Amino acid sequence: MLRIVTPPASYPVTLAEAKAQLRVSDSSNDLMIGALIPAATKFCQSLVQRVFVLQTLEWVLPCWRAALALPIAPVLADQVASIKYVDWTTETQATLDPSAYVVQTKGDSVQIVPKFGTYWPLLFARSPEPVVIRFDAGYEDPADLPGNVKVAILLMLRHLYTMGEVSLTLTSDTVFGAGQQQYAVPANLATLIPDAVRNLMLDEVW
Repeated sequence: MLRIVTPPASYPVTLAEAKAQLRVSDSSNDLMIGALIPAATKFCQSLVQRVFVLQTLEWVLPCWRAALALPIAPVLADQVASIKYVDWTTETQATLDPSAYVVQTKGDSVQIVPKFGTYWPLLFARSPEPVVIRFDAGYEDPADLPGNVKVAILLMLRHLYTMGEVSLTLTSDTVFGAGQQQYAVPANLATLIPDAVRNLMLDEVW
C-alpha cells in the first residue's frame, strides 16, 4: 500500500494555465476547474508510476524483501526519511537504524538493501503494518518537469472538462424550417485525447 502523508503544495498546472487551455475567461467554473487539475495530474502519474510534485509518501509492506525497490519515482537517496518495523520480540514498532541499510539509486529510482553482511531484523508479520518506509518523491524544482508532462496534463484536463459539458459522440443542429437534426460522430472520438495523453507519457515510463 502506498499512501500520501503530506500532499503536494501545488500542481504542475496553475488555475490560470488551465483556464487558458479551456478558453474560459470568467470565474464561474473556477471551483470545478481547480478540482480537475489534480484529477488530470493523478491520471498522468498513474500511467508512469511517477509523482510530479514533491510530496511525502509511505509504503506499507507485509514483510521484508531482499531489496526494497520503492514503487514510485523520482526519489533521491537522501529522500528516504525512515524505515519502521514491528519487532518480533516486543511486538511494537521500532525505527531501523540508518546504519543498518544502504540506499541505492539507479537513475531516479531507489532500492534499499541491508548493509553488507547483515540481515533485516526479525519481524512480527501479524501486525497490521509490519514495515513502513517514509520517503519524499517528486520533482523538487517544477522547472525540471518535462514539457511533455505538462502538455499531457493540460490535454487530460480539457478532456475531463469537455466530458462534463457535452456528449462527444452525439451532435445536434437546429435548422430553420426543418427542425432539429442529430448525428453521431465516430465512437472513438471519446478516446482520442486519452490516447494522445498516453503517447505523450511513454517517455516517462521507468
